Amino acid sequence: MTQCSKQLAFPFFKAAQLTATFDGGTIISDGGLLLVRQFDDTLGFTSDLASLVYDRRDARWVGHSHLDLVRQRIFQIIGGYEDANDATTLRHDPLFKALCDRLPEDKPLASQPTLCRLENRVSMNTVLEMVDHQVRTFIRTRPEPLTQITLDIDPSESRTYGQQELTFFNGHYDSWMYFPQFVCDAKTRFLLAAVLRPGNVSAVQGAVLLLDRIVHLLRADWPEIRIDVRADSNFSEPALLNWLEEEAIPYTIGMGENKALKALSAEFVQIVERRFEETHQPQRSFTSIRYQTQKTWPQPRRVVVKVEVTALGTNVRYVVVTRGGKSAALYDWYTERGGTIEDAIEQLKNGFEGDRLSCQRFEANAFRLALHAAAYNLMVLFRERSALPQIQKLDIKSLRVKLIKVGARVERTVRRVWFKLSSSWPFASLFRQVHGTLVTHPRTP
Repeated sequence: MTQCSKQLAFPFFKAAQLTATFDGGTIISDGGLLLVRQFDDTLGFTSDLASLVYDRRDARWVGHSHLDLVRQRIFQIIGGYEDANDATTLRHDPLFKALCDRLPEDKPLASQPTLCRLENRVSMNTVLEMVDHQVRTFIRTRPEPLTQITLDIDPSESRTYGQQELTFFNGHYDSWMYFPQFVCDAKTRFLLAAVLRPGNVSAVQGAVLLLDRIVHLLRADWPEIRIDVRADSNFSEPALLNWLEEEAIPYTIGMGENKALKALSAEFVQIVERRFEETHQPQRSFTSIRYQTQKTWPQPRRVVVKVEVTALGTNVRYVVVTRGGKSAALYDWYTERGGTIEDAIEQLKNGFEGDRLSCQRFEANAFRLALHAAAYNLMVLFRERSALPQIQKLDIKSLRVKLIKVGARVERTVRRVWFKLSSSWPFASLFRQVHGTLVTHPRTP
């Protein structure tokens, strides 16, 4: 008896002998990725992305095209295999071969060293072109031209543990890290930009250049679009505020407390605190003040003040705005960014392991981040295009359980490659519905 067919007993089961063997045939575990690959084919997402990476290799010695490498990497990320090291095992998987247009008997896909060489061939110019590709993809996948969009911008800590280039110790986060910058569409949470930065930069550094790049592309296709920007208090720098006003872009940006703001709002704070003392009930009130720094603001600006008083004490927050509206509504609209950009970053980092940046070169890590963001965006579009209410709010982990992680036996005949999905899979009906939306009745992107 060979090692593969050796019987493995499990005595805990008393109703009958429970035995396992490794002779069930060729079985894959990510059958739902076939749906995503079909959607990708309709959209041309990975093929367009791969075309941005200039291939300097001698064609005589090329075994894996850039398209194969990009597809292999993105679909492995979507499947939950976030590390390039996983490729060495998965390169023989018949499903991932099919996703890269190969038959089960064809040569294996790329190994980890091959993918590593790809990452180290890419320049920062290519990474920025990938940002533009994401914005253009967002534009062309809208059902109709947008008249308004809200851009939420935020950085996030990405911890490092080796000798990566441009990693620095950040005292605020108490870690060695990169400090990538993210911009998303507030409605769909599509990541319009995910750009790696050194760990020692400020939160706002590069924000004007990045937003200018995105705004230019949006206005090129939609000249009349209204663009709003939201950000936390790290972005209340004069250079950004002045640029937004020059570009006629309304903004709602948090501000840190200072002596001048504290003095201007002191009377209102006292009124709210007195109301709490009289009623012994939590108080939450809003007002607006006019404020101008002495040297860096060319004119006074409206600042919304939120005062919240409870038994735990007084909490005061400030938001500088150019949007019209009541103070309470403006502040509540500002806080919605916590459910958009912060959720998108959390999904990217925890669902797609977007901070798995272990390459030595900075440019390689920037490319890796861009690939993870592309995988995230492909699934945002996939979920959106599926148009089924039951999956519209699912995160990637839930989507994997309900649509991707399904076992299938692979059988090869003369004319077909069969992926025989599990007949006991509880989400088979949902899979059929999505297939009907994306394959039977696809929409042109």
